[in-house]
Amino acid sequence: MKDLKGKNCFITGAASSKGIGRSLAIELAREGMNMYITDIDMEGLENVKKEIEELGVKVFTAKCDVSKFEDWKKCEEDFRSSLGDIDLLINNAGIAIGGSILELELEDWEKVLGINLWSIIYSLKTFVPKMMAKGSGHLVNVASGAGILGSSEPLPYVTSKFAIVGMSEALFGNLHGFGINVSIILPWVIATNIWTSSEVRVPQKLMEDFGAQKIEEITQKAREGFIENAVSPDEVAKIYVKEIKENKLYICDNKDYFNILELKGKPDQYERALKFMHAQSAKNTRDMYHKAGIKIEDYRKFF
Repeated sequence: MKDLKGKNCFITGAASSKGIGRSLAIELAREGMNMYITDIDMEGLENVKKEIEELGVKVFTAKCDVSKFEDWKKCEEDFRSSLGDIDLLINNAGIAIGGSILELELEDWEKVLGINLWSIIYSLKTFVPKMMAKGSGHLVNVASGAGILGSSEPLPYVTSKFAIVGMSEALFGNLHGFGINVSIILPWVIATNIWTSSEVRVPQKLMEDFGAQKIEEITQKAREGFIENAVSPDEVAKIYVKEIKENKLYICDNKDYFNILELKGKPDQYERALKFMHAQSAKNTRDMYHKAGIKIEDYRKFF
């Protein structure tokens, strides 16, 4: 899709002032695309709408809980009545909930998979048939480096992102014959609100002994340290839009991802890398709590 001017885009999770969704929407609007932006945060969405209006394109907003199929159906109907045919569908909305296997509840898994994965399945049911009938369109799914590397990031998040990558690769081959392009965006470490707003489950005894405020302070400090050298969403959005226009399957802001994919072809090395990465993550967590005067080993026996 080399020329975006006058084309129509639907995007989820576009309300955050420090989000990839907002930055993508604005960068696409600069290319002349008409935008239909959605989120559950309508106040934030209206702020983004005002930014887009200044760029002289059509822009519509809608509240969409992406984990609910009925919201998708309503938005698809409203999109057609507002803009007509869809040219670019971007599934960007996502959340993370951290914690060990012992601390994560089934509800946590359901919530993460509902927003991160089922939302894309719902988008396929609502929008892709129209693309297939038209014989053109572009589907973009925002995954993560955690979708190609079994990292120490929150397990439900990693699970959802691996599923998105696999689904997108399958769709890339499947939809090619219908004139539809598919891309996977693999953000590296981006300074978005997902790092600061994500929930983290900790042992109940730890909360009882030290209090929610102290644990939150420790967690927040770790988050801030993690994104200290993160790239801004506005910066990477320029890369993403450029590579969307080039119809690339893998869209990366850090080419080290391809080194990871290559490493998977060397199973022994990859296994060692996984073990080392998780051991290092556990050490960092242990050191973080020790600095705060907490012997975390008494609460998490797997350290």
